[in-house]
Amino acid sequence: MIKTRLRYCVFDPDPNGNSRYYVRKPGRPKIRIRQPFEGSDGNITAEFMKAYFAALAQLEGVKPAPKPPREKTFSWLVDQYFRSAEFERYDELTKADKRSVLNRYCETAGELPYGAMRKEDVEASRDKRASTPGAADKLVKYLRVMFKWAVDKKHAQHNPAVGVEKINSDSTGWHTWTPAEVDIYRAHHKVGTKARLALELMLNVGARISDAARIGRQHEDEGWLKFVAWKNRNKKSRKTIVCPITRDLAAALAATQTGDITYLVNDLGRAFTINGLGNKMRDWCDAAGLPQCSSHGLRKAAAVIMAENGATAAEMCALFGWSKLETAEIYIREAQKRTMVANAFARLDEYRNRESVSVPMTKKPTETNRTKSRAKSKPK
Repeated sequence: MIKTRLRYCVFDPDPNGNSRYYVRKPGRPKIRIRQPFEGSDGNITAEFMKAYFAALAQLEGVKPAPKPPREKTFSWLVDQYFRSAEFERYDELTKADKRSVLNRYCETAGELPYGAMRKEDVEASRDKRASTPGAADKLVKYLRVMFKWAVDKKHAQHNPAVGVEKINSDSTGWHTWTPAEVDIYRAHHKVGTKARLALELMLNVGARISDAARIGRQHEDEGWLKFVAWKNRNKKSRKTIVCPITRDLAAALAATQTGDITYLVNDLGRAFTINGLGNKMRDWCDAAGLPQCSSHGLRKAAAVIMAENGATAAEMCALFGWSKLETAEIYIREAQKRTMVANAFARLDEYRNRESVSVPMTKKPTETNRTKSRAKSKPK
């Protein structure tokens, strides 16, 4: 909502961009004014002012709605969620992000009764953040998870965020590194540098940034790496990743000075924090002239490589720690699609090459030119 030149009057367009004006006072229902706001001269119309004063007079006679008890408000529910064992199982970065998003939402919805929240209300909150679709979808995701917990604990009767669609549903997420981009990065960051080791670790293991920051010598086992994925490590669904140390990764490890506990260490010789390694990877990508690339996209690139080399969905789930075969099948379908396109163009090139080759026409020994023969036989 945007304040106008008139007190208590706000401009709140609908999702389609149509103009809507309301008169609202704290704790009282808002009143919509349907008369045109401005005339051709740029001044507020007389019809709008008349409706505006009528709305103010109407609000003066309306008593403020009684506030719900503290234990019925959205702020109370959020506070209980933050104190729950469910919330404590998240790592510190996830908890900090959830607190930031939900506390910011409480600034406007904190005093409202959470039990009255409907799917339409969640969709309206999402649409208000349409200019930042990532933030809008994250809010819906966090509300859905929190209300699921609330329903399980009998705090709420229903989950209003269920069925709310993403704004960014067509997004493919983080940019997936191409083979050419990997080559550019490797050409800039030579074997023996931390930057190169970070890439080889994430690309050859398919490790998330949270795993790359903590993998070390203690995870080696006769040419293999074995570690529990950092994501969901405190849940029953935690995944143990087992993968071989590839030739490229082994070469980078042999040429790079590593730490005692983790392979990757900062300039002080200490293990990177997850955020610290992410920021450093950002610097390394920028230095190689790859601002579109990030650590998140390397994991996707690793999945593409596996799919294009014939890995099955089950094999990819084992390597990347996915719990759903559908996740792996996304990459497999894309790899198959590229293979089919490549095969189609290969056949097209073969056909064109065949058409471009001229085949000489040779006469048979007994063949004569009938046209000329007929011409000779005609009487003059």
